[in-house]
Amino acid sequence: MKTFKYIFSTFLVIWGILIAWAKLFSVGSHFPFLTVLTVIAIIMGISKNKKADIVFFISACLWIILSAETIGFVIFFDEGKYGRMLIGVIPFMISTGLLLTAQIEFKLLNTFTKRFALVPFFLILGIGSYVYKPTIEEVNCWYYLGNEKTYKVLFAEAPERTFEVELSSEELKKEVKNEALQYEGRNGYYCPETKVRVVTNFGKISSAEILSFRNSEIDKKVNFSSPAKIPLEKVNGKLEILKPFILRLWN
Repeated sequence: MKTFKYIFSTFLVIWGILIAWAKLFSVGSHFPFLTVLTVIAIIMGISKNKKADIVFFISACLWIILSAETIGFVIFFDEGKYGRMLIGVIPFMISTGLLLTAQIEFKLLNTFTKRFALVPFFLILGIGSYVYKPTIEEVNCWYYLGNEKTYKVLFAEAPERTFEVELSSEELKKEVKNEALQYEGRNGYYCPETKVRVVTNFGKISSAEILSFRNSEIDKKVNFSSPAKIPLEKVNGKLEILKPFILRLWN
């Protein structure tokens, strides 16, 4: 069992290094953190530290939850690309092996059956996190302001990936006029790198709020005094550009 424990741990470390090298999850620190934690467990085990198995156990549990969330991401946000689920399935299987081979003295977890029962629990926990998943997405915005109470805002990820909506926040309107960029020959106020807080429920957007943007000419981040809610029912275009395009865990 001890040999298998070190084999599973070594594979997890290799997997974490490969993920970091491929930069598939460069927006988060979770894979590097778990990789380092597993390395620490291996070092503690080799030096025969009494708490080594506890660190092995914690590492295995976190890897399982992370892997389950990765699987959930593919299910809810990456439909049709189920081959990418291997990114979650492989470490899930390896970390399950580590969980079952770590020797824990706690009575509640001191048998193979009891530890195995944790696997479906962590799987449900990881995938179930998509009941409520907040993320921060980045798009470019153009505000077309006039004298009317409502005004149009264009959100763009790419020329062919845009959506438009009408807003009526006077506070947002004033701040955009004071801080946004304007270009000769083009109408509207430009807000590059606009941050939008998006909440999804099992992959469907339930709310979205405009938080800030970056004035790229003077390299200034402008935080709006209060988030401006986007009325989803009035959106015209590709709202899905606000969905996460890459896994971001535990935001």
